[in-house]
Amino acid sequence: MILGNLINLGVKSEMEFYEKREARMVNLFAWIAFVGSVAGITTVFFINAKYPTFIATFSVFTALAVLLLNFKGYHNLATYTFVTTTCVSIFIIVQQYAVNVGNYLYFFPLIFCVALVHNPTKSNLRTIILYSIIAISFLCAWLFDIDSLKNTTVSERDNEILLVYNSVLTFFITVIMVYLVVKLINRQNNESLGLLKKEQDAQKIIAQSLKEKETLLAEIQHRVKNNLAIITGLLNLQTEKAPCEESKLLMIESRNRVMSIAMVHERLYKKDNLSKINFKQYLSELVQELVKSFPIQSKQIEIIEELAVIELEITKAVPVGLIVNEAITNSLKHAFNSVNEKPSIKIKMQLIYDRIQICITDNGVGFADINSRKDSALGLSLIESLCDQIDAQVVFKNENGACVSIVFPI
Repeated sequence: MILGNLINLGVKSEMEFYEKREARMVNLFAWIAFVGSVAGITTVFFINAKYPTFIATFSVFTALAVLLLNFKGYHNLATYTFVTTTCVSIFIIVQQYAVNVGNYLYFFPLIFCVALVHNPTKSNLRTIILYSIIAISFLCAWLFDIDSLKNTTVSERDNEILLVYNSVLTFFITVIMVYLVVKLINRQNNESLGLLKKEQDAQKIIAQSLKEKETLLAEIQHRVKNNLAIITGLLNLQTEKAPCEESKLLMIESRNRVMSIAMVHERLYKKDNLSKINFKQYLSELVQELVKSFPIQSKQIEIIEELAVIELEITKAVPVGLIVNEAITNSLKHAFNSVNEKPSIKIKMQLIYDRIQICITDNGVGFADINSRKDSALGLSLIESLCDQIDAQVVFKNENGACVSIVFPI
């Protein structure tokens, strides 16, 4: 428990996995450096040489400084400080004694340390810099010989004892380090497994909640479809009792508008995806239903379809369906007279980059006066209004008949 608190200095729950590992590893090595420096005092019991008080004090305070930096949240700075100051300490210790005492062996646990604090989420440049600091320190310790740092009180006998002492101390430091690191990794692994289990439980709850919402949304679509079907049925009954042909035609148009919306909700209810529908199939069925609503002309008019397979969201499907409804209805009502031998209506839908273009054309009489026609015709005014809702551009023109073209973002 105490060890865990010491290693977790500066570690916060909101930190990501590798940041936690780095902070804990640096804390662990700083404590080992601290204890190791204090343990170095025991050399006075084996040799007659003067104890290097300055470098031991330096190592103790730099280890405490690293722990303080981690505690304050400066984890990257703590890592650089630990590696740099430890290299300086080892370099001075190597200079103070003869090479054959093996003080350079302390560089190897430091290399192990850098390998363990490597953070794969950060640039490899940082790890390269840390290894470069160790490599430069190691080479300098071998290549340079600074007389002012030499401990002149060390005898040959002391050197032999120090070699054994450093070998044994390095071995035990490495063993303790490996043991603590393995223990720390196991602890972090258990934490990760615990977090993974919590995440899986949360995902199950979210999935269950999503399934309930999808079921509820499907039920809403079903009820909307049923309610619109009731309205369509009422309009059908009212159509039969219409006092004149004009009133009957108005009822049919109203019924078709409601039907075009109801068909969207019906398709959504039948699909797993409750936000998009197959718009090609929808348009094909819608046109067939519209033609059936004008039985006098339906036997004569040819319907030509060139429809790309496109999935469209409900926010676009409903207004676009109403636009197509108005354009087809306009052709069925006004385009053809007894002169047309082969009347036809063509509906074309294509995807052009990130936009959809729909063109409804007929080979009828065309628009007499487009500008005045839009002011007086409810259907054309409704098309313009619906186009504004979906940021669509609409064009009314004559091309061997009437043509209504809309382009809107997908």
